[in-house]
Amino acid sequence: MLKSIVSAVLGVSLTLAPSTQAPNAGAAVTPENRLEQLVEANIVAVQAYQILLARKEGRGDAVCYPRESPPDTALETLNDHQQKLLATPAEDLQGWVAGRPSAFDPSTDLQPILDTHLTLAGNLPVNIFYAYLQKQAPNAPRTSLRSVANIYQLDLEMERDGDRLQELIGFYITLGLPIYVGQLGLAGTDQDFLVAGKQLAAQSCASPVELTAEDWQIAGRKIWNWGEKRLHIRDGQVVADELLTEPDVARLIPLMKALPRQQIAIIGHSFTMDVHWASPSAFVPIATSMFKRENPRVEFRQFAAGGLTFSRAYKNFYQDALAWKPDIVLFVLASRTPEDDSDLKLMAEGFRKAGTQVLMFDSVGDSNELASSKWRETLALAEKAGVRIVPARATLDAAPDKEQFLSMDHIHMKEPYHRLMAKIWLKAILEASKAKTASAHSDGNSLASGARPQILILSMRAAFS
Repeated sequence: MLKSIVSAVLGVSLTLAPSTQAPNAGAAVTPENRLEQLVEANIVAVQAYQILLARKEGRGDAVCYPRESPPDTALETLNDHQQKLLATPAEDLQGWVAGRPSAFDPSTDLQPILDTHLTLAGNLPVNIFYAYLQKQAPNAPRTSLRSVANIYQLDLEMERDGDRLQELIGFYITLGLPIYVGQLGLAGTDQDFLVAGKQLAAQSCASPVELTAEDWQIAGRKIWNWGEKRLHIRDGQVVADELLTEPDVARLIPLMKALPRQQIAIIGHSFTMDVHWASPSAFVPIATSMFKRENPRVEFRQFAAGGLTFSRAYKNFYQDALAWKPDIVLFVLASRTPEDDSDLKLMAEGFRKAGTQVLMFDSVGDSNELASSKWRETLALAEKAGVRIVPARATLDAAPDKEQFLSMDHIHMKEPYHRLMAKIWLKAILEASKAKTASAHSDGNSLASGARPQILILSMRAAFS
């Protein structure tokens, strides 16, 4: 009955290819059967979205991505059902899979996706990768292979890897299903992913997503890193704990513990953000985790967005950050236009008037920043506005492993970079706190009265040699 109702609503009645047949409706209902339904529903829903993408962009093989049927409205409905399915509370989902009483109703969002019977051609990327995994991990359960294949299927889109993909990863973690190939016993070096990519690139049908060997490689790296991060195998806290045992950081622990209660705000672009795939974490959350362990009196708050410029930061975050009344604020922002310059000055003046020390690095190694004379002008303007400039460029340039900094996307940075920057940031916090204390003792807290502070110059090379 439900199947006929859904078919009537969607106006389609398609069949699944044999290799992607959904679970048999007449089969015994077991936890494995229910897991399989959930995985296959997500695969179908992602395919529905990618058919829409193919139509919008005029790309993709017409057999893999039909041009007219099912209609766009039907495909959009499947996408909506997936969004609601992924938002199911974990305890409800787990209870239903285990056969326990649960508030989850499969007829609401799960069964409508399965009953659509959307055809998935055998040479779609998701099925090509599933076949590859069958050969590489022949003893793994089918559902485990399909869940990992589904993650790859969605990640290859690129545009939804910051939201829908993260929801899907969390969904499978809730269900106890694998999300990356390391959980299947496969190796995870960049070379391993490239070798796999060369096999896969030649097999898939033309798609609305890029499918070169390098695209498969970067998908493998992203999913591996996100998997380890989300499962806390290798995340910011793990890196922070490691750094705290290194001699050059361990000797700073007494200084960290001695800091008084204070608030530190960071307004920054993606180099400061934990969510990016290129590293287990970023230098800001890594340093935050070090303080969380050693001195939780020091409180951090991030105001961040990808590609954040001074002008966007002023519009979107400045007032909220100012209202939080931080003792220190760090800018890690891009500067491209005259508006960025004026907003840098406005933010610096506003924070300083409120008694906040304002810090910037002389470089964070951004390729656009390094190649641009604009950044040198920005630094000069920042100095004139009373911003404390923290030297980092010389330390980054002198790093023996600097060739390992840049990730596959040639924009973002890998773990070796963030480990070093976390040390630089830690030292900057300690020096800034020391400078503020000295200033308060010498002139009755001149920062609070709006007097211009001295520019902070740190000897980072000596601190971490």
